[in-house]
Amino acid sequence: MLSTGSPNTAGSGSKASIGWKPIWTKFKTRTPAMTVIETTPPENILELKRVFAAPKPLLFKVWTQPEHMVRWWGCADATNNEIQSDLRPGGAFSVRMELADGTVHRIWGEYRETDEPNRLVFTWSWAGETGFDGGDTLVTVTFEEVSGGTEVILRHENFTKVEDRDSHGEGWGASLDRLVGFLADL
Repeated sequence: MLSTGSPNTAGSGSKASIGWKPIWTKFKTRTPAMTVIETTPPENILELKRVFAAPKPLLFKVWTQPEHMVRWWGCADATNNEIQSDLRPGGAFSVRMELADGTVHRIWGEYRETDEPNRLVFTWSWAGETGFDGGDTLVTVTFEEVSGGTEVILRHENFTKVEDRDSHGEGWGASLDRLVGFLADL
């Protein structure tokens, strides 16, 4: 006669349990399901966030059209005499920026992504004697609608020196400050 069920009968406890073959042998040594995520960008990345009281399409426009860019792009004492922009993936841009002391800086790059009005991705290189020797870096600008306007998230990466990252942080911060004033005048 065939036996069915447990060999012992009991209401509870070890006599009432059935032995099961372990199906996950590493259960006790598994890693936690949630890991800690570093929120500070690595040393080779600069990230700035700013909310502007302006619609996303307008912000994209002032970031991409030279006639607007010349009015706000650059550090506080910079005058942009010339900005050229071929806004398309593979298109080039160039900036000629003159500081109050007469120093001229030239920046150039190539658009990698132009997702109007959501995102811009472009390379960033200094031409000539600037003191920056880090080669090409990459800039990603994301435009997100938020309560009260649009959040601009600027991520500039691939710096080889912390000092270069920090000096770009000062420049981008000043540019974003100038952008606030420019938008107020529109």
